[in-house]
Amino acid sequence: MNINFSRYDTLATLLAGTTAALTIVISQPAIAKTPQEVASIAGPLTVQINSSLGDGSGVIIAKTGKTYTVLTVNHVVEKADVKYTVRTSKGKNYQATSVTRLQTAETDPDLAVVKFESPEEYPVATIADSDQAVIGTQIFVYGYPATGGLFGAEREPELSPGLVTSRPRNRPEGYTLRYQAVTWSGMSGGPVFDSEGRVIGLHGQGEFGFAQTSSGEVAPIKTGFNAAVPINTFIAKLVAAGINKSELKVDNTPATIGPVSTANPQDAQAYYFRGLSLLDQGDAWEAIADFNRALAFKPKYTPELFFNIGNARTLITASLPELGATRGSTAIQAYTRAIEANPGFADAYYNRALAYLDNQDQPKAIADFQKAAELYKQGGRTSAYQDALNRIKQLQ
Repeated sequence: MNINFSRYDTLATLLAGTTAALTIVISQPAIAKTPQEVASIAGPLTVQINSSLGDGSGVIIAKTGKTYTVLTVNHVVEKADVKYTVRTSKGKNYQATSVTRLQTAETDPDLAVVKFESPEEYPVATIADSDQAVIGTQIFVYGYPATGGLFGAEREPELSPGLVTSRPRNRPEGYTLRYQAVTWSGMSGGPVFDSEGRVIGLHGQGEFGFAQTSSGEVAPIKTGFNAAVPINTFIAKLVAAGINKSELKVDNTPATIGPVSTANPQDAQAYYFRGLSLLDQGDAWEAIADFNRALAFKPKYTPELFFNIGNARTLITASLPELGATRGSTAIQAYTRAIEANPGFADAYYNRALAYLDNQDQPKAIADFQKAAELYKQGGRTSAYQDALNRIKQLQ
């Protein structure tokens, strides 16, 4: 079995090499922030990056005179013949004066630097050592979702909390900081903060993954796992970005809040998170065991537990072609339990539709895609809504 995660604009690339450690240290001790405090830090730092091709996000990391440097992901600004504008938290729009794409080959990370000029004063983000963001670390993703038909000035910023679920050594396009958090299209390029309000990564990958089926085909499933390019990867690219280390504000002191421990779970939350981490790393059987232990506590997030049991079973059955006609039936049961616990669980309908397709039950698959589309539309998830509609058209 395997899980390969897709960003909003997919490229089959692989990051080569290792990241360098940050070298600039601020000696003041870090103080843990509340989510509200992180949001207040993130707001002035985070910008929209807009164009005729779509909208993304970015974060201000440096300033020289009236020139501001914004770090984002390359797929937000990858077209050289398109004009890009930067919209700040003050509602001011500026033409990008330059775009430096750090992803110039398939082995490069998905990063880019955008500059704009403004007489206005904006703060510069503090950068932290992303190597300290181990499994269980609290993170916050911040950006401007482009959902529900909202674009440009209509977009409102959103803070999404989460926990780091895995730190793989290599992933396509450098997405080696992975977490469970709710994100939306338009948040690509937005900063990922640690619990102290320091930038540790650039969000750019999320919403769904791919599981290899027994027939050799690749079937997408909604997962909720997301990923960022760690900030240390960017530090290793400073020369290519044309940035001097002295321009950056860096604080490498350890966070005051340590990671969630999964060594000896004692409650539903601990078992659930350990299960998520195991699932993200491909250990589906072990993940199911922990999800079932969490269910024994009867937590409030029962729908999510059944949903992830369904995802784990999808991965297991995808690697067991000998199951034949019964393939996917246990995943269907889990997604059904998730829907029973939360009738508005759009992703559970979507994934159950895929499981029905795997069982050659096209009528039920169409019905579930239709329900998922309805719920996606109600929730303003435009891209997911269109995806579900496209699948219905393909089946009819």
